[in-house]
Amino acid sequence: MSNSRRDFVKAAAATTGLAVQAALAAGEVPKRTLGKTGLQVSIMGLGGARTGNLEDPKAAAAVIRHCYEMGVNYFDSAAAGAYGLSQSRYGSALKDVRGKIIFSTKTRHRDATQSQLDLDQSLANFQTDYIDLYQVHNVINESDIEFIFGKRGVMEMIEKARKAGKIRFVGFTGHTEPAILNKMMSLYDFDTILMPLSATDGANKQKSFEKETLPIAKKKNLGIIAMKTLGAGAVLREKAATVEECLRYVWSLPVSTAILGCDRMAHVDGNLALAKTVKPMTASEMDGLRRRMAGFQMAQLEPWKLGREEDPGGPIYRAD
Repeated sequence: MSNSRRDFVKAAAATTGLAVQAALAAGEVPKRTLGKTGLQVSIMGLGGARTGNLEDPKAAAAVIRHCYEMGVNYFDSAAAGAYGLSQSRYGSALKDVRGKIIFSTKTRHRDATQSQLDLDQSLANFQTDYIDLYQVHNVINESDIEFIFGKRGVMEMIEKARKAGKIRFVGFTGHTEPAILNKMMSLYDFDTILMPLSATDGANKQKSFEKETLPIAKKKNLGIIAMKTLGAGAVLREKAATVEECLRYVWSLPVSTAILGCDRMAHVDGNLALAKTVKPMTASEMDGLRRRMAGFQMAQLEPWKLGREEDPGGPIYRAD
């Protein structure tokens, strides 16, 4: 566990243990509509990477089940790496409540054959015959788009799988370039979009998904899913803001849910306590947090974004 997450756990245990328990008992986790899908999703969704990375499968299953029992109904994953392992752990831990939860997953492949293998693997790992939300993952550039919509591209596979009832809704994800996500939205009637949304992104003057992509997604009534709300831990590591500030900011945006990584009960309880008691930030509060974030090096807080070479003196980000 990173130092930033360890500090969060210690702080929660030492200073807010009773408050967390009181908040957890306060009521249900708020739900919002996932855009045009009509699905009602918990404003906190569980990300799969951390549970996939846990060495102890029983510990991972316990965290997953605890999320469900505490009111989380949106479970995010992907086919590759630790995310792939999280799929099988989700399937084992949640198979008896399949009709009460939403499984989302992603494929990084661009061709129909490889993405079909991903889909088949995901269905088997989830122990289900359909996936609620299937996403084209990490769209980076124009070449990606050409392959995605080209002959024998992933979208051909998705259309067939959707007609066959194996996929209910279709989305896409990206975290490097707002303009690329905007183009994706112009080429297909997607149901959802997953992108980085955070106080850091809102403060970024070089490129910001909040400023450039969020308004378009909202206008198209896409289900808007936030990721990297804590800058993959960088915001906490740099002491730029607290967990509460980061999550309040994101939940004050027109998002349906925010994907949060949790690999222990304390993470789940701390995040859910905030979700159950969250009060939207005022415009003034959001502006103040953005101004504070602007004082930090964006390339350190958001290294996944691609830099714009035409911006002289601007940071050059690297896609992950």
